[in-house]
Parts: sequence; structure tokens; C-alpha cells
Amino acid sequence: MPPPLANLYCSPQDVFDVIGTDAAQLREDDYNQASGQSVATTVAAVAGATSLTVSALQYGMLAGTNLLFGNAGLATPVSVFLTAVANASATSLTVAAIPADIPSGATATDNGVNVWLAGMLLKSCKYGTATVKRYTVNRYQDSDLVNSWSVNDWATTVSARWLAMRRYNPVPSQIEQKFQETMQELRMVSAGQLLIEDIGARSPGWPFMDNLTTIDWLTWTKVRVEPITSDPTPTQGPQFVDWNSVASFEGIW
Repeated sequence: MPPPLANLYCSPQDVFDVIGTDAAQLREDDYNQASGQSVATTVAAVAGATSLTVSALQYGMLAGTNLLFGNAGLATPVSVFLTAVANASATSLTVAAIPADIPSGATATDNGVNVWLAGMLLKSCKYGTATVKRYTVNRYQDSDLVNSWSVNDWATTVSARWLAMRRYNPVPSQIEQKFQETMQELRMVSAGQLLIEDIGARSPGWPFMDNLTTIDWLTWTKVRVEPITSDPTPTQGPQFVDWNSVASFEGIW
């Protein structure tokens, strides 16, 4: 098992917002991993309400989750959509305006996809982050990359494609096209042809300019930098030190 990543460049909710429920649904051989939970209202809610009071959740649920409430005297089931993440142990759900009254004691069954999906979404974010890091950490700090919207977009795209491919279905054309554009931009970043906005690179995005002089009396490397007339920008990379010439210089003196 690889070590945990210090930073994720996108969140499970980012990926879910891109692909939706249909693209992330269970594969046929995943159904034995589903572990649904029952969600029960504890306070009646009137039509148009945007929150529901429920018994404490056993598992968290993502924004966009659909719950179909029934029982407690409801003649017709009422469909409710979450508009915000609900964490485990939460007793209140933020939802789109409900279309009808929901009495206390109404129940809905979370089909179990959320528990499984949360793990898959998190795993996809790790793969997406790792891919982006391969092309960017040679020029940018990991702690800075996590603060860029472009990096978030790239990681989300790679993660969404990974999750879509996991079902062994063709990747939606929009995601595949965005993925190809993302990889082209990442290659440009790696080559120094594209700068990431709002964060600083490990080294300045321009060449270092040095004025040189030749020292004839040295035995080996005779070229030396003239610091006074050269670019004072400190370099982030390793520098070559001609130890042989330094030793000869000390020996002469």
C-alpha cells in the first residue's frame, strides 16, 4: 500500500460533480460491497422546505444523493435531493425544496452506493493527484500546487476519467476530450512552456544570465562567473563546483 499523500489536489465532491451518479454507479460485481442505511425523519417538514431533520446518519452522503421517502402515511413516495454534503452522525439534511409534505417517521433507504462510492471517489482523487504531481513537482512545491484552481481542474479531470474507466464502459466523450487537453497542458508545465497561475515556481521562469571571464593560469576549468555583472537571482538547482581548480588555487598560495 503506497503511503498517504500529504495533499489531494481535488476532492471526492469535485469528481462527483463532474460525473454524477450514472457514471459512478456500481458495477455488477460490486453489489456485495453495498451497505445501505435507513434514513428516518424525526420532525415533519412542509412542502418547499430546504432542510430535513433526521435520525443520526450512520454514513455520510454526498451532495446530489437522491432519497425516496415513504411510509408514515405517505400516499405517494417523496423524492428528496441533497444539495450539500451530510457527514456521518448528522441529524439535519440540506436539500432542494421538497415537493410535498413529509411527516415525522417517514423513511428512505440509501441504496448503499454512497458508502462504496465514497471510497472509490477518494481513490480516484489519489490517482488524479499522483498523475498531476508527476508533471508538476519538478517545478512547483506540493504545498503550493494544492492552492491552484488549474491544478484542481486537472486532478478532477484525471480522477473522473479513472472512475469512469473502472466500470469497463467507454469513457464519456466530454471527459475523454477534457482529459486529452489536460495531459497536453501538463506536458507543457513539465517542459516549462506553461506557468501555473497564482503560485510561485521552485525557480524563476526565465534563464539565469551570467557574465564569464577566463582565468588562464588555472590548470583545469578556466571559465569563471563575474558575480558583479551577472544575474543575482539565486538558483534553486545544484551548482557545479570545480574542486580541482580550487585545490590548485590553494596550493599556489
